[in-house]
Amino acid sequence: MKSKVAIVRDVDIEERTRRAVELIGGIEKTVGRGDEVLIKPNMVGGFPSETGETTDPEFVRVIVEMAFEAGAKKVLVGEGEPFVSMEELKRRFVNRAIPSTEPLHTRYKRILKKTGGKLIDFNADRWETVKVPNPVFFDKIQVARAVLDCDVLIGAPVLKTHHLAGITVALKNLYGVIPRSDKGRYHRLDRVEEAIIDINKVRTCDMVIVDGTRTILHWGRIDEYLETKQLNLTLAGFDPVAIDAVSAKILGINPESLRFLIWAEEHKLGTADLNRIETVGITIEEAYRGKMMTSVEYVNRKFSKIHLLNCGACTGCFGRIATALNRIDDSGMKEDAYIFMGPDVRSIKEKGKVFLCGNCAAPTIYNKRKGIFIPGCPPDLRPLLDEIKKIGALIK
Repeated sequence: MKSKVAIVRDVDIEERTRRAVELIGGIEKTVGRGDEVLIKPNMVGGFPSETGETTDPEFVRVIVEMAFEAGAKKVLVGEGEPFVSMEELKRRFVNRAIPSTEPLHTRYKRILKKTGGKLIDFNADRWETVKVPNPVFFDKIQVARAVLDCDVLIGAPVLKTHHLAGITVALKNLYGVIPRSDKGRYHRLDRVEEAIIDINKVRTCDMVIVDGTRTILHWGRIDEYLETKQLNLTLAGFDPVAIDAVSAKILGINPESLRFLIWAEEHKLGTADLNRIETVGITIEEAYRGKMMTSVEYVNRKFSKIHLLNCGACTGCFGRIATALNRIDDSGMKEDAYIFMGPDVRSIKEKGKVFLCGNCAAPTIYNKRKGIFIPGCPPDLRPLLDEIKKIGALIK
């Protein structure tokens, strides 16, 4: 049987969200009378939802109301990001006006108070160390106790791209249920995508309802963002992997290029094959409003001497390399650097230093590619950064 994903477009958040949930059979398929429900939005950094970074509180309000209508006894809304003040937001919005006069967590509390829902901070909760069955990498994961105690877990992520994982929607949203110290550790270990799957193997969402009101590339300081796009979409489904596959396609990204999505299907967390996913409401093609910015586009807009060319690469290359390059100042480079990645590298005629990154881009006697080869799947990025330093790049 095919996984079903609803896609609805409407400027009215409540109308489209209720319609999307109805199209997959209603919230009653997951929430029963007397259940304790935990909703996990994305409140990363406390950024106002108008940026496209965070789940709109009004969107979550609709889900809370639907859960109570289905008979839920208690509805909690939980997040592990710090609840930041307006003073902190003003510090972050260096070059942009703040689109809100109220901290995000305060807006949540005010809106949820009317519904009977309650906002909780996972950092004030107990962390539980849980063994991961058949892990991708981490055999133990710390998660918030509330995630394990709830009867029903509903994901309420934002529809957006991500500098490292490619997208951050259903599966990546649960990165917020672990301690901040572990988030940093997984980044330092360069194992974020592995951690995403291992977290979801401990507890994945029973239902995912995606806030596609706006979208953005999640990367760096808020004043570095180059675009926020209005989409006015809601997606809904019971298969988080299918949700991510459809979301990627809507954002203009090939789902097969996302390593964590491939691993998710291999570990039976859901279906990533679009041929085995039924979409209802509007089609993916109707939902698509042009390719959303990725980390590759971000890098190519930012630099004048460094050129990143994605030739069919997966996130093992394009997410990791783009993220690593963000630490570089290319203003003093003596020549241009052309960084190729992926199996579809074309004939190379560029004037400058050429790099072939990852085993997919390996030079052979058959393809006659020429350049400095950085091997590995995924490649070790230290040799690449060292070579770019030799032609004048500065590492921040």
